Amino acid sequence: MKNLLYVLAVGILISCESTEPPLIPEILDENVLRLHQVLEGTLVTPAGKLKSEFFYYGPETLQSRTDYYYDTQDRELLKVRIQNGDTTLIELNTYLANGKLDKTSVYIPTPSGFAFRYNFQRYYENESRKIDVIREKEGIFEQYSRYIFDELGRLSTYRRGTEINFDLHEYLYESENSELITGENYSQTGMTGPFYQYKYDYNDKGLLVSKSLKILGPNYRPAFEYDYNAEGKLIEEITNDLNFGTTPTEKKMFEYY
Repeated sequence: MKNLLYVLAVGILISCESTEPPLIPEILDENVLRLHQVLEGTLVTPAGKLKSEFFYYGPETLQSRTDYYYDTQDRELLKVRIQNGDTTLIELNTYLANGKLDKTSVYIPTPSGFAFRYNFQRYYENESRKIDVIREKEGIFEQYSRYIFDELGRLSTYRRGTEINFDLHEYLYESENSELITGENYSQTGMTGPFYQYKYDYNDKGLLVSKSLKILGPNYRPAFEYDYNAEGKLIEEITNDLNFGTTPTEKKMFEYY
């Protein structure tokens, strides 16, 4: 496999409109140094793992491609987003000694190299039944999201935002002991009940095929639809607009190593 650092550097140089030679950055920031060490090292591409995610709008116009790379333990290490042939974003994962995700560092390209933007730092509490994700940049910490799991290890709620301004997803299960999600309540700050509720539908192999809503009518219609290959791997996700019929507006397609 080609050295990814070289490939990304070429992409930056091509996209730079300046006729001046690019400056060689002084790698002083430990986050930037860590990224360069990973790019110059060995990136693993395990068979069967996710290779690329393609995002389309319209839903046929390609907007971006995200490539995935892994470490020697087959854990997701690097995500590289490419738009119009240029690298526009890099995410680098770091793991704790126990194997849990510690933080995700985000970088953007500049004419002189990759610049660090911020970290998504994870904090685990109550035997990992509560996970807070904090966005950190230059010593400033902001709440970003929170995951709550029940005593069986099932995802109970996902909250995006702060304590006072958030979107909240609550997950419903088939029974007290089942791991099959049958529904999802969505609400926002200040609401006393769900704004809407998704209904989950599965095929005969137990794979999620749609998340449906009741909008402008008594019947459920698919807001999200999913398709799989013969091995049961997700290969397509379609987002529908339900305001005027059921109209596809976005699409994601997935390829595997």
